[in-house]
Amino acid sequence: MEIRLKQAILHVVDRKLGDPVISQVGLDLTNTYIRDYLTKKIEKLSSEKVKTGTLIPTSPLAELIKTGKQDFTNMSQQMVEKWYEIYQTSEDAPSADVFVVLYEQEQNVTLHTAFLKVNYHQGYTHLVSANDEGLLANELIVHKSILAGKTQKADEGFQINNEDLSYELEEKKYTFSGDRQFYLSTKVIESEPLPSLEENVKVVAKAAKKIGNKFDVPDREIVASVKEAIQENVTEHSSLDTQQIAQKVFKDNPAAQTDFQATVVEKGYVDKVPMSTEVKQIATKKYGKQKLKLSNGIELIVPLDVYQDPNLIEFINNPDGTISVTIKNVEDVISRL
Repeated sequence: MEIRLKQAILHVVDRKLGDPVISQVGLDLTNTYIRDYLTKKIEKLSSEKVKTGTLIPTSPLAELIKTGKQDFTNMSQQMVEKWYEIYQTSEDAPSADVFVVLYEQEQNVTLHTAFLKVNYHQGYTHLVSANDEGLLANELIVHKSILAGKTQKADEGFQINNEDLSYELEEKKYTFSGDRQFYLSTKVIESEPLPSLEENVKVVAKAAKKIGNKFDVPDREIVASVKEAIQENVTEHSSLDTQQIAQKVFKDNPAAQTDFQATVVEKGYVDKVPMSTEVKQIATKKYGKQKLKLSNGIELIVPLDVYQDPNLIEFINNPDGTISVTIKNVEDVISRL
C-alpha cells in the first residue's frame, strides 16, 4: 500500500519525567527522513500478529477520531492523554515516544489515523566537550532514549479508518496491579478485537497435533498438512475456515475432523476472520514453506509446491523406525557462507 501522509505529531512519554511532554506543533513532513520513518512504521503495523475490529461509534475514541481532520493537533493531544491515563498505572510499561499520524492510502482516499508507540532503547554515542584546560575531549556516553530504526516495527500501535471506524491493532501485555494483561484493546480502544492470524494459527496447530496424536498421525505430517491448509485458505479465501482445514489435515477420517472442529471451538477459535491485503501477502509468504529439523541436525526449508511433489522430495519410513529423506532431481547445489 502507498501511504500519503497528511499530518503527524510526536509526543514524548518519558516516565521518569512524569506527565508526557505534549507537542503543540506537528512534524515537518517536507523532511524525507521523517516521511520515510513514519511510512515504514505504518506499513509494518500490518502483520500476522495484528488484531482487527471496529470501534463502537459512540465510544470516546471514536468521537475523538472524527475531529482529527478539523483539529489534528488537539485530537492527538487528547488521544495521548487518554492513553497515558491507563499506561501510567502499569508497573513495568517503559518510556516511549508516541507518533500520531493522519494519512491516506493510495487505493483509498479515506483518512486513517495511526497511533504508534516506539519504546526507548539504550544506545551509545559520542560527546564532544572541552576540559578545564580548553582541550577538546571526545567521550563515549550512554543514551537511554534511542528510538528503533525505520525498518523496525512500532512496539505497539493501531490504525483506524476514520470513515467506518474499522481498525488494525497490535498490542503487548504489561503489568497492572500485579497482573500481566493487554490494555490497548480493553481500556483504550474499548472494543474487543477479533484474534490475529498468529493467534488463530496457534490454536489450529495445537488442536491438530492433539487430534493427530489421538489417531496416531505423526506430528511431521500434521504440521505439514496444517501449513498447506493455511496456505490454501489464505490464497483462496483471505481467511481461515476450520471445516476446510479439518478436511485437508484429516482427509479420510470424519471422526478426527469432527473432534478437531470441536477442539478449536473449545480453545476460543473465531472462524473466518477476514484479513487485509497486506496480512494476506505476509501469510502467503510465511506459510508457503515447510521448515524441517531432522534429529541428526540437518535443517531444510522446502517450498510448499516442492514438498508436495514426490518426484522432488520423499520421506521413507524404514523398518527400524527411522526415516530417510530423499531429495531428487536436483540440477545444482550452491554453497553459501
